[in-house]
Amino acid sequence: MGQSASWLSAPLAKELLEELRQFSLQAPGSFWDSSPVSARFRWAVNINDWKPRGGSDGEEFRLLLSLLKPEEQESILSYRALPDRKRTLLGRLLGLRACAQALGQSDFAGIQIGRTKGKKPFLLSPLPTTLPNFNFNVSHDGNWVVLASDPIFLVGADVSAPQQERGEREDETWYQDLQSVLTDAERECIKSSSSAVRYATFQRIWSAKEAVSKAVGQGLAFGLERMEVQLPGAHQENLGNLVLTALGITRSETTEPSAKKGRIKFSSLLDSLQSKSGSGPEQGPAVATREERAEAVPTLMQRVEIHIDGWPRADWTVYQEELRGSWISMAIGPVNEAVDANGTFRATFRLPGLGGPSDLEALQDKLDVKPTSASSGPWIPHDKGFQILPVEALLPQEAKEQLAILRGRDVALAAGV
Repeated sequence: MGQSASWLSAPLAKELLEELRQFSLQAPGSFWDSSPVSARFRWAVNINDWKPRGGSDGEEFRLLLSLLKPEEQESILSYRALPDRKRTLLGRLLGLRACAQALGQSDFAGIQIGRTKGKKPFLLSPLPTTLPNFNFNVSHDGNWVVLASDPIFLVGADVSAPQQERGEREDETWYQDLQSVLTDAERECIKSSSSAVRYATFQRIWSAKEAVSKAVGQGLAFGLERMEVQLPGAHQENLGNLVLTALGITRSETTEPSAKKGRIKFSSLLDSLQSKSGSGPEQGPAVATREERAEAVPTLMQRVEIHIDGWPRADWTVYQEELRGSWISMAIGPVNEAVDANGTFRATFRLPGLGGPSDLEALQDKLDVKPTSASSGPWIPHDKGFQILPVEALLPQEAKEQLAILRGRDVALAAGV
């Protein structure tokens, strides 16, 4: 799957890094944000938080739908169920907002979205002047629609919902159906998990593989069985389950918030043990969970290791985050590994030889070449999680104002004014 940038000669590598220094890697200030910001967007929208009056036949849904091209509108309305229509519509709007902000535009005018043969969306034109390899990826499952982007590296995103959100029975029939895409080590990791976290373990493995396959632009055609995912701390979590059972502590006593039942954190286990024994420091105010904090503030993500075709791939970085029982994975890797039969996606890259994040970091340290100033974005991706956005944050100014008018009128009608 491609060659690492570490093979580059020192002169060629230094020339490449000097060229990289000419790009700010930041989205220009615009309607979306008055100041330049990192073009590493990580956004999530919950479809249950959007309840348009009249469903997909109502004015609010139709307003958002009108922002898309006629063929896209028709495609969305071909779905029968409202949740499917909402997921697809919000996914399209997330992509358009990412492209508009990357370009410094206040609306979606003139933005052309292309798709690879493997159906990966990308910004075809115009190309952002400050972002050499800008690309993005969208995923939706259950209640979440997510987007990740990167100005340098290939990026893929995937969200995996719990069975209940998918409308499936909460049993383990999935294991027999899907074990063919798992390695022996992954099967053992899943089977050794307690029944309460077994599906969540599978979610993480599946989602990480999907994120990598979507980053390269192939999706399932890439072959999920070619990859092996190594989750951090899997053995500690299984040990924690045994400790809980031995102490007679129920899982509900160690989970926070209630929507995250099925995951155990050792900090909450310690708190539970201290409260049962009457020892430990005096209890102060409870620490707010993510749902209780302002959800615009992202948490840190966990990194997982990925092997492809039996080889560890340090040049691929995969981060994961849990949101209300769903797992989001984001994969970041070398742009020269993009699979693009038509060549139009690869043609948008102006610096295709940088390798993955670990390659670039090694070259940067070896050659002592840094970004030009504090105003330039960092070259290496960060581990901050996804920012939860309301639907109105996806809309250009004019549409946002129209939405406010519609909602104001609906409130007045409901109040009988």
